[in-house]
Amino acid sequence: MGLVLFTLLTAALPFQLIAKAIPEPLVMVLGAEPDGGFDPILGWGRYNNPLIQSALLRRSGGGEFIGDIASDWTLSPDRLKWTVTLRPNLVFSDGSSLNSEDVAFTFEQASKAAGMQDLSNLVKVEQKSELQVEFTLKQADIGFIDTLAELAIVPSDSYGPDYGQHPIGSGPYKMRRWDKGQQLILEANPKYQSADPDHPLLKKPYFDKLVIVFADEDSRFAMLRTGQLQLSALAPRYADALMAQGNYRLWSQTSVDNRGIAWPMRAEDNPVTSELAVRQAFDMVIDRQQLVDNLLGGYARAAWSIADDLPWGGAAPGWADWQMKQRLLKASELLANAGWLLGADGIREKDGQRLTFPLYYLAGDSIREQLALASAQMARMAGFQLEPKADSWENIYRVMHQAPVLFGFGSLSANEMALVYDSRNAGKGYFNSGYYQNPLVDKALEKAREADSVETAIAFWQQAQQQISLDVPWSWLVNLQHLYAANPCLDLGQPLVEPHGHGWPITNNINQWRWQCP
Repeated sequence: MGLVLFTLLTAALPFQLIAKAIPEPLVMVLGAEPDGGFDPILGWGRYNNPLIQSALLRRSGGGEFIGDIASDWTLSPDRLKWTVTLRPNLVFSDGSSLNSEDVAFTFEQASKAAGMQDLSNLVKVEQKSELQVEFTLKQADIGFIDTLAELAIVPSDSYGPDYGQHPIGSGPYKMRRWDKGQQLILEANPKYQSADPDHPLLKKPYFDKLVIVFADEDSRFAMLRTGQLQLSALAPRYADALMAQGNYRLWSQTSVDNRGIAWPMRAEDNPVTSELAVRQAFDMVIDRQQLVDNLLGGYARAAWSIADDLPWGGAAPGWADWQMKQRLLKASELLANAGWLLGADGIREKDGQRLTFPLYYLAGDSIREQLALASAQMARMAGFQLEPKADSWENIYRVMHQAPVLFGFGSLSANEMALVYDSRNAGKGYFNSGYYQNPLVDKALEKAREADSVETAIAFWQQAQQQISLDVPWSWLVNLQHLYAANPCLDLGQPLVEPHGHGWPITNNINQWRWQCP
């Protein structure tokens, strides 16, 4: 009922009044409602500022790490132990103390839970003192530092099965109310202790109260047009129409949020996509720039790897600059040499098997739908017959080992490479769904994990990327720009490069947001 009343009240106000008055609260649509609630152990906050909780570390704008509730962190010479020291006098929003017991508890619980953190390499967490905790790993893994920034800390005394519904944390906000399916109301946490009040990513946020509305693409566009929101994530298809109205500023944020097709790699699962020539030919005939320009209005860039433009990302293939006519000729040659010959209807066949397969994507996601349909049309020129199929994640999960799926990934951590490409993760969750395995890739990823620094590991990650690009276990399509429509008075500061949009990544610099109108 609270959401309905607020909607009626704001709809009755002139837009200019809403635009200039300092909002109390700040009303926005940021993304999907988290299925598991606001529980870091189940994945909340992995892709965004957890808002209610705090992690040990935070990523800065330059990719470095800064302390959040940690004041110091060191790696042992054998690279098997991380020692983290906490800031003193930390408390949760309920007034209870936050110390090494809570840190140890959080990581121990996360290692047992079926969440989004892979802690299989963690042997134990020990409390060395009230303010110091030590993490011991089975094998050296330089990427463990990412986990220290992605897993926010929960209170050991009050954590329980319903924690995600009534979270308590040490972040800048605390939950006032959650009306499921409608809105989340947050208010400033008076017990929040900034690690550095002068640091733009750590100082106390400007806005004391937030209302985060949950709405689909069409609903949020309608709410924007009637001036009910100060900020909203925006689908590319609505950007031009909304900007023509002239009442909002468009923020187009660089992201590593990619979309691509995961190929089933085992012949017993899919005898068609398991053939290298099939994957190579498909990859070659997709005109990524046309996807960017015609489907996404230019609000994206072509994708060639899981981590484009990051230090461990892959490079575009040599044929990326070829004209499409040349690409089609080469793709046709690859397929013909592999025995896939054109049939009378233009679809290739081999030993009675037609070059046809379904392409699954998440129902209700307009971007994935457009990409699936356009990819099918482009591949048709080379003799493919794709059948785009919209479905729920629950149903896609049942078939993703046998059928190609249009997924979205994109992390600011190189750990995602191992999750998606390491053979040890084959068939585990949604990551290596196609059962890709290559000993050369596994070895390069292992050497990267064992490196003594991120800088040293980069060469091995890039070595893995080079082999992956030859094997084509994925066909990466586009990297999305994240679009946000904001009231002209709302200054979002200097937003950070954003990861995959499962969370609310625009909030990663919420400490910088300001209202600039009088």
